[in-house]
Amino acid sequence: MKSIRVSVLLILLCLGLPAAAVTVDDLYTVELPIADQTTSLRLDAFREAFRQVVVKVSGSDDALRSPAFERPIEGAARYVKQFRYVNRTLPDAEFDSGRLYLRIDFDQQLIESLLRDNNFPVWGRERPSSLLVVAYDVNERIRMVSEDATPDMIELLDQAAERHAVPVLFPLMDLQDLALVRIGDIVSRQYDNIYTMAARYAPDALVVGQIVGRSGEGWRGDWEVRFAEQIFKWTHKASSKKDAVDQGIRHLARILALEYALEDHRRVDQSLLLSVSNLDGIADLVAVQRYLAKLTAVESARVATIGRGVVTYRLELRNAPEDLQRLIEFGEVLEQENFPQVSTQGESQVILNYSYIDRGGG
Repeated sequence: MKSIRVSVLLILLCLGLPAAAVTVDDLYTVELPIADQTTSLRLDAFREAFRQVVVKVSGSDDALRSPAFERPIEGAARYVKQFRYVNRTLPDAEFDSGRLYLRIDFDQQLIESLLRDNNFPVWGRERPSSLLVVAYDVNERIRMVSEDATPDMIELLDQAAERHAVPVLFPLMDLQDLALVRIGDIVSRQYDNIYTMAARYAPDALVVGQIVGRSGEGWRGDWEVRFAEQIFKWTHKASSKKDAVDQGIRHLARILALEYALEDHRRVDQSLLLSVSNLDGIADLVAVQRYLAKLTAVESARVATIGRGVVTYRLELRNAPEDLQRLIEFGEVLEQENFPQVSTQGESQVILNYSYIDRGGG
């Protein structure tokens, strides 16, 4: 997840483009340190990796507390598609012989079916980007969280975001940002100033938080997230700085998943036509078909008709067309041209019209 954040910021700075939703890779892959290659340790690692994948894919640990997941957790090896051992060199070690890791790839279809069969949400790869504007207050020494000022907090937030597969951005807090927002704006939630600064990054969700630590009193978090004309607030106490960060990101993931994950009870088994213009040859046609087939709301995608510069795909949906449109809007592949239409030839059929823009999201 950290590499996703860094690459997004580099693109923003180099090209002057606003941030966008992120396609999260490796949702079904976990890499864990392991002492040796014995079977018992490998099976333990499978169980821990299974737990992590369920949290990433569903957006919370609710499923793990369900009795229905007791047997799947114990038999996690059944859901493993492949695994391999990797020896990695540790950075900054003078006499480093490397450390052994186990890289585990889970079967996407089996994991998703397990969640859906037990009425838990499945959160796809296209996920909203969240800009974290955070004040860090330790014994009344307050700083704004940024790469330069608080690298330790950035690392903790990144690690927590990676565990929950939540794409995050952080303000650069350079001269441009500091001319717009002061630490007092974050503490007192002066949103006019914060919104002005956040416009530079154009996130899907704006998260404003304060992590406070006091000697002898412990830690607390005070958070607020705004997206899609909705506002959610929460506070919590924690025993450590890491726990304060983990609780904040865990709750953020749960809130975003409630909005964006596609739950089984919304399944519609509906088909529609989606026309795509601006395609240049068979390679583009195949790229768009593969992109559509990977979307969580789509059961299958096949070519229905091919015209001059326009290809129409027939999609069998798991979820409502609105869910499909929202996922496409998150991506960087298709751009909606106009409102949905209804075909009057033969059976009535909803037609969505898009153009192929291919900004690297396919």
